[in-house]
Amino acid sequence: MVLAPACCAYKLTRPRRAWPSTPTYIVDQSGHANILDSDGGVSSAIFAITRNVAWNGAGTGTVVNAVAGDVDDWRLGDGVPMLSFDDPDGVCTGNCLSATFTSYVSGEKSLHTADADSIINPNLPWTSKAAPGGCDGRFFIEGVLVQEVGHGLGLNHSKRRNATMFASVSKCNNRSASTHADDEAGILNLYGGRDGGTCALLPRGAACTQNNQCCTGRCRGEHNKSCG
Repeated sequence: MVLAPACCAYKLTRPRRAWPSTPTYIVDQSGHANILDSDGGVSSAIFAITRNVAWNGAGTGTVVNAVAGDVDDWRLGDGVPMLSFDDPDGVCTGNCLSATFTSYVSGEKSLHTADADSIINPNLPWTSKAAPGGCDGRFFIEGVLVQEVGHGLGLNHSKRRNATMFASVSKCNNRSASTHADDEAGILNLYGGRDGGTCALLPRGAACTQNNQCCTGRCRGEHNKSCG
């Protein structure tokens, strides 16, 4: 007997939720003083978040946009997704690299993400791939913020060590700036079919044993389960 490998290690945020339309993140135009590229990491972060080797290349079309802007009006739950190079509420201290806060509302048939805001710990050493001099024992802003946007899109931490959504990253390691097949399966689960994209998981009505096998994210039935 040949057994198929488990589909995925990704986890969805609970309760399951996704943006009803493509969000545009406001990336803190002030940047970070210790990131010595042309604008303190702003352009590097935007490029990493929106390029096709990250979330927009998972086969679902464009799921996230990002632009530079003012985040001085930072307020959780205001419907404006932001990425701050500071920690306005002082929640990320010690070894905490970054954090994301989301809110959601009830849609007609599902929960919709209404806001997602991410911060970094400004007291840790940061750099970008565009900064001169190499890494020098710092954290890459690109990979960390790509993961935080993953949380904002509806993904929790994965057990795959090479996945963007793996729970930790070391200094000078920018692996999480490029998504892994596991990350992409999670995004397809949440956003499959948007903008002409297709979901590589099981379609509605197909036999299943667990939710994360289905494009709908729901495996229903007591005995003869199917994607619903």
